[in-house]
Amino acid sequence: MSACGFAGDKEAALVRRPSDLGSSTPEIVIVLPVLMLLVTFGLQFALWALASQATSDAVAQGAASLRAENGTATAAQAVVRRELDSLASGLVLHPIVSVGSLPDGAAALSASGFVPSLIPGARLSVSATSAGPDQRFRATG
Repeated sequence: MSACGFAGDKEAALVRRPSDLGSSTPEIVIVLPVLMLLVTFGLQFALWALASQATSDAVAQGAASLRAENGTATAAQAVVRRELDSLASGLVLHPIVSVGSLPDGAAALSASGFVPSLIPGARLSVSATSAGPDQRFRATG
């Protein structure tokens, strides 16, 4: 009997067991790119969400300017562009701002643009619209 109490310890030591050396390499090769892809998608979503929020805020400010007493379309467009520059400088690419009039003295303002892409081939856009009545004095009857 051996020191451990088993007669076959010497034979067990001579039998080669499969080694786990190098088994982590395939795991890293598969897991790491998937993890990096998930992080990239998360960052792309965050960029889109920030650009969308900034566009909505800029349009809200511009619409308030447009619907105010003596508000003009040119001034409202300038407010939207200024707000986009301050809130989302570099997040909203090629912004397009348009102003329209609706029936019954209402005005509409919309803006759209593109988000920088981290994922090749992806072209995400953001847009926002605000419509409401002009705040002008109107005589009744």
